[in-house]
Order: sequence, then structure tokens, then C-alpha cells
Amino acid sequence: MLLAPLIHSQLVDLSFIQQQLFGYLPPLLGGLSVILCISFNQGRLLLTTINLLCLFLLIQNQLQTSLSQPSNFVLFSCISLLFPLLQLFINFIPERGLSTRWLIRHLPLITGGYLLFWIAAENGLLAAWFSELPMGLIQMFSDPYLLSQWSVSAFAIATLLGLIILWFRATLADACLVIITLSIAAMMALFGMSSVSVLSCTLGLILILFTVLFNSYSMAFIDELTGLPGRRALENTLRSAGRHYTLGMVDIDHFKQFNDTYGHDVGDQVLKMVANQMKQAARGATVFRYGGEEFTIVFKRMDEVRAIEIAEKVRTTIEAYPMRIRDKGRPGNEKQGRQQRNRSGGSNDTTEVTISIGLCEKTPQHKDSQAVIKQADEALYLAKQQGRNRSVACHIAQPRKRRTPISS
Repeated sequence: MLLAPLIHSQLVDLSFIQQQLFGYLPPLLGGLSVILCISFNQGRLLLTTINLLCLFLLIQNQLQTSLSQPSNFVLFSCISLLFPLLQLFINFIPERGLSTRWLIRHLPLITGGYLLFWIAAENGLLAAWFSELPMGLIQMFSDPYLLSQWSVSAFAIATLLGLIILWFRATLADACLVIITLSIAAMMALFGMSSVSVLSCTLGLILILFTVLFNSYSMAFIDELTGLPGRRALENTLRSAGRHYTLGMVDIDHFKQFNDTYGHDVGDQVLKMVANQMKQAARGATVFRYGGEEFTIVFKRMDEVRAIEIAEKVRTTIEAYPMRIRDKGRPGNEKQGRQQRNRSGGSNDTTEVTISIGLCEKTPQHKDSQAVIKQADEALYLAKQQGRNRSVACHIAQPRKRRTPISS
């Protein structure tokens, strides 16, 4: 969006035919965005795409002459109010995936207003509406900008509430909605500039495409519970890791007992704690969620001697962490939970969590990364056999001895 002024200056120098071809970009990008949003269940981004497309198509079809004509002024004033109101509505829709019922419920709300104005414009009814417009849609907010007072208020409210929602949800989709609202507000304010609608809608649709693709990447490669890269990301990393690396397979000791004793909610707490501590302690390495209670650490350009030093730091960090079992009535908010613990004197149960690690350095004898993973798994199995809570490396004769457990 910051490059928009520079891009616009280049568009002015294009020939008429080139500008006509550029005008086909928003429908093409919009169609691609609709397909991707449906494919990846991105409901709010789908509605925003349709909102942008309807606005663009109505502008291209009906507003290619001067706004001094009463019918054009009425249409421009109405759609400059309609777009932010629809974006405001989209902001509040929860993201629960797409279904036929969901589409039937929401699509008419997005397209109905634009369809009404298009029918009115086609039948020459808009000019008669001019005398009926309220003063808030007639008076401009500030010369020379073309936004009316009501439109500015609608864009401001949509942006402000979008920022508030972004603060609480903190998702890329919410950031995308806020940026698009602001960019269309700028487009409508500068509507007299040539090709401004094509440029703004094109950039907005590109932003939506980027957001959908990034979200789909996150769903495929990022583990939702721990926030760590998942197994697919590990496979991609190993394909580009080269010939010199060490791989560590990590398993939480007695994890099944946590689930059986405390329930799956506490098991999730343990997984998140271990993931967070590993990520902080494994400096210079990359941590992945392999599946279940297993994790993987990739030590690029490291041999087993250096890797086992970091692995031991990871292991002892988790062993020393005072894992508190949350009360069922404890609030989810960390700050509120800390205040509750202080009032109760820290009565939550504390338990010890330990991990076992098996390491294997990539050597010419390994045919591929799967062979490295298999041998690291064998080292992990040996660590379990030797009493757990230890690190074992395939090519180091003496595994590290287990530290004395810290009392809980």
C-alpha cells in the first residue's frame, strides 16, 4: 500500500490499451481470491473479496463519468457509505469455516445493496434521489477530498473497531481487513484521480491473496497447539539442511500418566510448556512438533558433540521448570491466574516434567533424512531403556548421566 503513489505515477504513463488491460486485473485477482478463500475456509476474507469486487464492478460500470451529474453523485455517496458499513459487519463475523448455510446467510447481505444501486442506476432512478439525500451524505468532510461526513464517520468507526478486534484476536486476517478499509477510504477520498479504483482494488485483492496463502501455510506447517513448525515443515527443512547436521528426537517421559492422572487439558499444558522451554533453550537450533508427545530438534552445521551440549541444556531447563497443574477454576488469562495464585498462597499442585533425547549426526552412511530420523529414534529408545531423563547420541560412546531430579 505504501508503494501505491509510485505505482499510480507509473500508471498515468501507460497507453490507453495498457490501462484497459490493467483494468482486468481486479476481476481476475478477485476470482482467484474467491477460489482460494473457499478452498481454505476463509469466510471473512471471502466476504471482503466480494465486497471489493462489487464496489469495483459498480464503479467501472456506472461511475466512469463526472460526479457533477446528480445520478453519479448519489451513487458515489451511497456506495462510499455502504462499503465501510459492510466491512464493519464482516469484522464481527466469527471465523468458523464455510458451509452452504453460512454462505446463504451472509452473501445476500454483502451483494444486496450493490445490486439495488445497480438496478436503480440502470433504470435512471438515482437522479430523483438527489433531493432526498440527508445533509450528511451531501456535505464533504474536507475539501478537496470527496468523502462525505457520514462516509468519513463510517470508515472511522469501521477502522477503529477493526483495530480493537485486531488487538484481541491478533490475526493476520484482521490486520488485512483494517488495511483494506483504510485503502478504500483513501480511494474514495481521491476518486477524481485516474485509475485510482483499479489500483486500490488490485492492491487490496493482492493483500487478501497473500493473507489466504499465509494462513494456509500456517495451517499446513505450524502446529496449532504449540505454535512450533510441524512435521511438514521438518521435512522441508531436512531437504535443504545439506550434508552436515545433527537431528534430535525428543519424547516427554511418562506423558500418558499426565493425561490419565490429570486429564487431556493438563496434557496440553505440558506440551505447550515443553515447546516453549525448548524453543528458548535450544539457541542455534530449530524445534519442531513431530507428533503426539514427540518433538524434533535440528542442529544445522553441528556435530553430535556440540548438539548434545545444547540438548542437555534443553533437558535440564525442562527438568528444572516448576510445572504447576492449573486448578479447574483458574482463569485462562496468565495475569489473572498469577493474581489468583498469590491470593491462594500458590496452592496449585507442582509436578516434574522430564524429557529423553536421542541424537544422530548425518554421515555419508545415511541414505537420506529418514535414515537419520530412524537412528535418532533408536538412540531415544536407548535413553528410555537407561532410565529416561537423559540425552543419548549415536556416535558418542558414553551417554550423559542423569542428573539428580529436582524435588517438586
